[in-house]
Amino acid sequence: MSLALLLRGLIAALIVGFVTASIQSWVDRFFLVIMLVGIVGLPITQAIPVNLIVVSLAAMMMALRQSAVLGSVRQDWALVVIPAAVGAILGRVLALSLAPAVLLIVLGVYAILAGVRLAFLRPLPEREAKPHPAWMVPVAFGSAILTGLLSAGGKVFQVPLYNAALGRHPRQAYALAALAVTVAAPVALATQVSMGVPLTGSQILLALYLFAIIAGVALIIERLWTPKLSQIVTWVIAPILVLVGVRFLVIAL
Repeated sequence: MSLALLLRGLIAALIVGFVTASIQSWVDRFFLVIMLVGIVGLPITQAIPVNLIVVSLAAMMMALRQSAVLGSVRQDWALVVIPAAVGAILGRVLALSLAPAVLLIVLGVYAILAGVRLAFLRPLPEREAKPHPAWMVPVAFGSAILTGLLSAGGKVFQVPLYNAALGRHPRQAYALAALAVTVAAPVALATQVSMGVPLTGSQILLALYLFAIIAGVALIIERLWTPKLSQIVTWVIAPILVLVGVRFLVIAL
């Protein structure tokens, strides 16, 4: 890896660590794949597997941190794990069959949707409601397709859906979202390798380098976190995501 790549990666990782910790998005490293394409300069076909490695490590870290909460919903694991694995396989197979320009279009559309969703993000309701466990199957399946396709965790979309399926239990919803990505990201990587597209040594080293920086920054920001910080960062990042998404669409088209 060149010094220029390491420096650009450092800038990207510092930004991603600050942003994701500020909005409490420990698992979803979707911002990183945008930075890898937009700042680091990696082709999207290289950025996605690098981010999948980072997402795998981040999700495992989050799952360990929430092991007690995950234990309380052990009966629901199968409703998440199995569809997440299947969705990740389908998503990665689809991604490897698409042209880079098409992937960039999909990434741009997702960035716009994520930005709009963040702009209208509200705290999850905690009032008790009737649970619908079966809803978790399509949520896990759909979000895992997204993980395999773009290396995005889909947190801003899937956590509210998990919360509704569980009958308004936000902590368990976050934990199950982490579990889904913990399964989906490694399965997506294994699918890629099984299709004859191995990970290179430089991709693995870059991913470990980025993960270490992002995790370190996130742990520091966690100590300084306030609801006000989360609100400010959300308001700043939402329009930026929309603009970046539009830029990707213009480039691809």
